[in-house]
Amino acid sequence: MEWDHVLNMLTRELTKIHALKDKIKREDELMSHLWNDQNTRKLTSLWLQYYYTNKELKSITTAQTFKNIGNEQFQSKNYSESIQSYTKCALYAPVNSREFSVAIANRSASLFYLNRYNDCIKDIELAIMFNYPKELQYKLHLRMVQCYLKLSNPDLAKKMISKIRKSINDPDYIAPAIKDDIEKRISGLTFNESCIQDESKNIDDLLDLKSILIFHENPNFPYASSSIDKKYNEESGRHVTANRFIKKGETLFIEKPMSFVVLNHDTVDRFCQHCNRLNTDLPVPCTKCLNTFYCTVNCLNEAWSLYHCWECPGSHMDIWKEIGIGHLALKVLLTCTTTTDTIEVNEIQNLVTHFDEVPIEDLIVYGITAVMLTTYLLQYTDFFERNDINDHLAYDFNIITNNNKHLYVSSLLLRYMLQLMCNGYAISSSDIRLNQNDLSIDQQDIVATGIYLSASIMNHSCDPNIINIFMDQYLIVRALKDIAPNEEVFNCYGPNYRHMSTEERQKMLSSQYYFTCKCEPCTQPSLQYFLERFQAMNCSKCNGALCTINNSLLCLDCFDNPKDYQQNKIEQAEKLFQDAQSYISQKKFEEALEKLKECLNIRRTVLYKYNEDTVNTLISISEIYITNVKLADAIECVESTLSTITERFGSSSTELLSELSTLTDLYIMHLRERSDTTTTTYKILLATTYKYLEQIEELADFNYGSWSNVYKDIRKKRNKIISIV
Repeated sequence: MEWDHVLNMLTRELTKIHALKDKIKREDELMSHLWNDQNTRKLTSLWLQYYYTNKELKSITTAQTFKNIGNEQFQSKNYSESIQSYTKCALYAPVNSREFSVAIANRSASLFYLNRYNDCIKDIELAIMFNYPKELQYKLHLRMVQCYLKLSNPDLAKKMISKIRKSINDPDYIAPAIKDDIEKRISGLTFNESCIQDESKNIDDLLDLKSILIFHENPNFPYASSSIDKKYNEESGRHVTANRFIKKGETLFIEKPMSFVVLNHDTVDRFCQHCNRLNTDLPVPCTKCLNTFYCTVNCLNEAWSLYHCWECPGSHMDIWKEIGIGHLALKVLLTCTTTTDTIEVNEIQNLVTHFDEVPIEDLIVYGITAVMLTTYLLQYTDFFERNDINDHLAYDFNIITNNNKHLYVSSLLLRYMLQLMCNGYAISSSDIRLNQNDLSIDQQDIVATGIYLSASIMNHSCDPNIINIFMDQYLIVRALKDIAPNEEVFNCYGPNYRHMSTEERQKMLSSQYYFTCKCEPCTQPSLQYFLERFQAMNCSKCNGALCTINNSLLCLDCFDNPKDYQQNKIEQAEKLFQDAQSYISQKKFEEALEKLKECLNIRRTVLYKYNEDTVNTLISISEIYITNVKLADAIECVESTLSTITERFGSSSTELLSELSTLTDLYIMHLRERSDTTTTTYKILLATTYKYLEQIEELADFNYGSWSNVYKDIRKKRNKIISIV
């Protein structure tokens, strides 16, 4: 039974609590009513029991099956496929079994033959750590020596050889008959092998990131720059202000989340569930459950001690994908229990919950989830036996007796869920590529959700002056524009005036965050109808944006109020555009081009200069020119769209980056087809290409970071030009 079905059944029955809404003022008061409801306790317990009974177990038989498949693939030199099979073998192998360490050791052999020497060394160390048979470890050590030689590190290779020689003299380690063979293999190693350069290094920790971004932390504001301060007043509540002039692009926060959870449970092996780093194809599986993966054994061990020792049974039962924000609330609770950072624990208690504004139906749903999570901790973990809850989580619910620990914890879980609903951050991936059609962040780019306590203090504006980007789990906040001293620093909680209408924004903010936004786009007449401009007609009086506002025509620039407009011309242009699309589908490009050119002429006459229909027409024309290899004409069309995209999305937007990337590709193609490389025309083309490349490189660094694939793809574009010139 799905968790949503349990919630629907129980919320319909809990009608008495609906009537008590005005009397329930705190989380523990609601939770007390829910704990007293027999059906709530019974159904949540039965739901957990069902998933516990049907959980998939580790299996030596399954592990051996995948190992045998991997061995066959290895013998056939299908090394990449064998890596996947050995990983599955490690996943299903019980941690104390021989299969686990052998699977990792075998995976290291595949990596060696793929020239992935650093990864090979990591797997060798992991296999030995998990008790690879002592009498066979010399094989792994010899492989490690070869890796060091390939990586041009003879000193480490010699140290490992000394270790091997020392160990083979131990009769308990290796049989004397094999000793001579090992010595021969060592003698056969040469120290003048052709060396392969080491792979590029990752940004490993917060100190590396701060160094790269030239970040100076405020000693009184964790994770925040020294250029900003945390303030409070009655009108704005807690908020952030600049204490000096801040230039566009400056880093204002570099913050590690208190907790986060991955969202796509069908691909949980893709990202490390402790640091959110991309796992590539070498995840380290949890030694207990089948649904948790890490990038290194260090992450595995840290996660286990901080929270996963209590989270693991639920992962084994595969219940976390069912409960949404409840999973993150549980991780916050567990982290608060183990962390030594009392400031962080106290800080999360200060986040708003909007308990009084949340509809009682929603409170009941979150409360039932809190009952289930507490029942899970009581019945399937030793959480309550191993922790003095009240000492670690000292928040006043007026519950102090040991008999009420379950009520205390469930009340905290409810509180965390309410806080996370209005303070949680969607964590996007930096793994997207430059060749995607749309580089703007959408739902499929969101890989996790987390809580960033310091950054959460920023208030909302529909026209924010910061931008959020991510490097693995780390949130990097940059100034989107210049910020004056004492000016407030604003985040955007989702509804941005460049993407949503005023009405849509107000509705969303009111329903989720329980406030009426009074930022400039929501109150200034010049911005109130910003989006309408891009569907506007051309004002015959001032060439401004003529829109239909409240069923009447109004120019947003000169405020003229004409009685009619050229509707027939607009309809004619739309018909021409649709006819062109039909011709394109039939691959009748000449006919389509003729229709589109006629459409463009009309639209440029009757529509506002930034109308998106004109942009769509230009894009369609450029695509036909590209198909017919008329690159100069295609370039002219794409360049004509830039002013509208900049006006609509901003000069630092990912939308502009995407269009400039397309334009740069056209310039590179055009350079390749030209033979007149010494002419002035060619030199102008080359200079223009470099200009656009420099612009998109800056945009990629600004929006995604120099560590992102988008930025790396742009560097590859530079290399393409170098190969042409």
